[in-house]
Amino acid sequence: MKEKDNKELEELTADMPKKKLPVWSKIVIGVVIALLAILGIAYGVFSYNYGKIYVKDNDNEKAQEEYFDEDTGIENLKAIDPDKIHLDSADSVMQSKDVINILVCGEEAIGGGRGRTDSIMIATVNRKDGALRLTSIMRDTYVQIPGFSDNKINAAYHNGGMKTLIKTIHKNFGVDVDGYVLVNFDSFQQVIEALGGVDIKLAEDEVEYLNKTNYISEKSNRTLHVGVNHMNGNQALGYARIRYVQKDGQYGDFARTLRHRTVMSAIYKKLMDKSALELIAMVPKLMPLVKTNIDKADLVNYLYQGVEVRSRNSKLETLNVPVEGAYKITRVRSMSVILPDPLDKNVKAMQKFIFGSALEKEDNKGANISVGQ
Repeated sequence: MKEKDNKELEELTADMPKKKLPVWSKIVIGVVIALLAILGIAYGVFSYNYGKIYVKDNDNEKAQEEYFDEDTGIENLKAIDPDKIHLDSADSVMQSKDVINILVCGEEAIGGGRGRTDSIMIATVNRKDGALRLTSIMRDTYVQIPGFSDNKINAAYHNGGMKTLIKTIHKNFGVDVDGYVLVNFDSFQQVIEALGGVDIKLAEDEVEYLNKTNYISEKSNRTLHVGVNHMNGNQALGYARIRYVQKDGQYGDFARTLRHRTVMSAIYKKLMDKSALELIAMVPKLMPLVKTNIDKADLVNYLYQGVEVRSRNSKLETLNVPVEGAYKITRVRSMSVILPDPLDKNVKAMQKFIFGSALEKEDNKGANISVGQ
């Protein structure tokens, strides 16, 4: 009886038209499936490469013997006894759930061992202001280094590793970071190569200097010209290291940090020009070139937040610290240093720039510097 009923049902429905999905539905389903496949592949590639870049925080990171630079050509600078320089800490440390701060550093490790941080920057994603910001801290800035003698800030990493540098920024400027990214000279060049090079505009004196010195280590790359140059990794590294040629009226470490921001802006622009598929394809090349202490879940979240803010406002804002009118260039021991004086002006400017409307408190009365007292 059951078989007869089934047969009758088949006969009744045989001539009925089959309901088909509209074309637009098929397209949407296809797009969704493709996107899910792309996201799955991207996350798989990301997870595989993450293990190559993660560095677990180590509270007992081995300290190295501290040393002080032996700068030349500084005889005309006024010498100050380091025992007569008194640096106070920033009395309020800023944090906000709406602000993500990542410390980005370039290590100059010549001759092996842990080197110094030739480049020190804080990359900020401010979700409340919808802004992407980049703060450069000049490597010659004279600061307190917890557990060590007062010195240039670039000595903090050499002396005690990234945790000491993070503590130094916390103590002197009242800014906490959510993690760090570290590259060295070799990996920096490889990052530029993976991006396909960057475009940077050069002045005549910069061209002359780069084409005649070993800042560009490969002689075959000393072919730069006045105007916009499409630089490879070796050329971009040489450009970023220049300090003895002025740029936009800036000299010394001021000119160098300005070039650091110029290179970072060029990298950012190159990333902006890439499609999502191109960026995914670059992940295996870029990730192994850096080191970070940010765990996987947070890293994914920070990248997502950065992309979300970028979609609303792609402008990259920059700041240099110490700020204009709040520093002195002087001589301490055998070093040419930049004293952040008055320190509180630098702290307020830095915190206001980074946190913007998320800044709840601007009173940093404890951040002071005094000399000769």
